[in-house]
Amino acid sequence: MTTVTPEQWNQRYIEGNTPWDSDSPDSEMQRVIGEYDIAPCRMLELGCGTGANTVYLAGQGFDVTAFDISELAMDKAKARAEAAGINANLFQADIYDLPDLGEPFPFIFDRGVYHCVRRQGGERFAQAVAKLTAPGGLYLTLAGNPNEPEPPQDGPPRVTAEAMCRELSTEFDLVQLREFRFDQITID
Repeated sequence: MTTVTPEQWNQRYIEGNTPWDSDSPDSEMQRVIGEYDIAPCRMLELGCGTGANTVYLAGQGFDVTAFDISELAMDKAKARAEAAGINANLFQADIYDLPDLGEPFPFIFDRGVYHCVRRQGGERFAQAVAKLTAPGGLYLTLAGNPNEPEPPQDGPPRVTAEAMCRELSTEFDLVQLREFRFDQITID
């Protein structure tokens, strides 16, 4: 199994090779929050990138803690939060080597970390996230859709429903699994 290093993620930001970075809050995340009426609470964003979702969530009243493996992404996220006048706990870290974050979180949002690191062991990832999730909490993950008829070149790693259930059900009760498409990104 190949592990992508923080330096490799930083290089992607240097090159602008970040097809996941829409520069806007994710529409599927917004829809799910509204549909499930998720009230502002203390929450954790895994792999926050340049902070578009972090800033949106904090602006909606969530007490956001967010991290990314890329130091360059975190610099951009911090600058975005500062420019928006948003207070969030932002730091650079690896999902498998986090500092003490205190009590588990009632809500965890993940736009793409799971589908990237699952190749290194989906069950290991589920265990790491479960330790961060409060009893009765919600873990929302958005992952690449294997049924997408024309996946974009260099699109996200795709994960089947079977694999998600097998890997994540060791630690989580599945509330809902449905297909969606990531917001379209225009790369300049």
